[in-house]
Amino acid sequence: MSTNTAHPASRRPALLLTALCAAQVMLVLDLVVVTVALPSIRADLGIAPADLQWVVTTYGLAYGGFMITAGRAGDLFGHRRILVAGLVVFTVASALAGLATGPVTLFAARALQGVGGALVSPTALALLTTAFAEGEVRNRALGAWGAVGSAGATGAALVGGLLTDLVHWRAIFMINIPVGIVVILVVIRIVGGHRPDRTGRLDLAGAVLLTGGVVLLVAAVTRAAEGPTAAVWVMAGASAATLAAFAVVERRVAEPVVKASLLATPTVRYGNLICALSAAAALVTQYFTTLSLQNVAGMSPLETGLAFAPVTAIIVVVSGRAGALVARFGVRLMITAGAAATALGLLLLGLAPSGAVWTGALPGLLISGLGAGLMFAPSMIVSTSGVPDEDQGLASGLLNTSFQLGGPLGLAVLSAVAASVTGGATGGVTGGATGTQALTDGYRAAFLWSLALPALIVAAVAALPRDTAPEPAPAHPGSALE
Repeated sequence: MSTNTAHPASRRPALLLTALCAAQVMLVLDLVVVTVALPSIRADLGIAPADLQWVVTTYGLAYGGFMITAGRAGDLFGHRRILVAGLVVFTVASALAGLATGPVTLFAARALQGVGGALVSPTALALLTTAFAEGEVRNRALGAWGAVGSAGATGAALVGGLLTDLVHWRAIFMINIPVGIVVILVVIRIVGGHRPDRTGRLDLAGAVLLTGGVVLLVAAVTRAAEGPTAAVWVMAGASAATLAAFAVVERRVAEPVVKASLLATPTVRYGNLICALSAAAALVTQYFTTLSLQNVAGMSPLETGLAFAPVTAIIVVVSGRAGALVARFGVRLMITAGAAATALGLLLLGLAPSGAVWTGALPGLLISGLGAGLMFAPSMIVSTSGVPDEDQGLASGLLNTSFQLGGPLGLAVLSAVAASVTGGATGGVTGGATGTQALTDGYRAAFLWSLALPALIVAAVAALPRDTAPEPAPAHPGSALE
């Protein structure tokens, strides 16, 4: 069981949870929402087509690369302090992005947004896990956190389409300003300025090596979706070398950035694996279904976004009830049931007739959404269970990095599968009826091969120590896995 030493719990936990969830929605939205506005951004700012990807990539690189270090900094210097700093950086960067007059200023603002997001995400989650006692109360809070995060990810396309069509593409950034200011004020007002009772310092050499290694890894994984190019192998090799140097440095310092004891904890290790695999399954489902609806079924971007609306509703409802469901059934059964639903949804998507939206894509999407809703919160419960409060920032950074890397890595592998099937069927020609059928075959192959993901999730659940098997919630606060 964890100890509650990191900071005093908020006296207004419902308001704190609302503020933290609002911050999380901003971060998740900004990962995806901008993709819908890319054509408008390119036209206004004169960005070359080959450089357009940097509007998305710069945010993802900074966001994924700094999270573990930011989480550790929160443990050492105070979660509230790092969270507020991150919110200020993110809000200012959003304003700069909304006011950008050219490609360079927009790319720089997006990178700064990513740094701010990396400071916010693990420290916000650490505040949540330390403000709510481990057990049913924390599980319910994590359920709400998972619900809004999932809703932000699946609803981003719709939000981006509405803001871009009805207002302007700059609104997708400017909307963060009032939300960020309100969250900052709420956190300062209701969370005590307590600093952990520890004299340790951040290992700067280790932090630089870890951040550099993870940034390179995120870059390699992101670019891998385009194919195993030389640049991908160079970045992957550089990441491996940098992380190896990080491991050497960490053995020689008294206060390592990443504690070996934390990584040795089975719930942390397997919980993060489940997080990565579930993120991969969710992103693969969303990505290939979006392509199928637009390229095969002929739906517009806005129609595609609306098609995901019922999926978002299912995820929000199920994730919001995750705390109560875990109390009744336990995390093992919840995650296993979610993996089974995900597998069934992927199977339906893989076997759906070409262009069949209502009888093929939609049922598969809805069932996959149910699976995602069942898994996300329990996987976070597993990953943070039994971790002392003074290490919750690091645990949260690891968890968020697993989500951040798992999705693109799974997508890169399955994109290669889809491309090989599509290219093999047409000899590289994807126009006309033959091309449409080839695309359909590629998407089907990706869905069917992705069935390996829920199978691996079930294997990870089976690998959890038997003494962590959850029972119905105890009458007193205790381990979420007891």
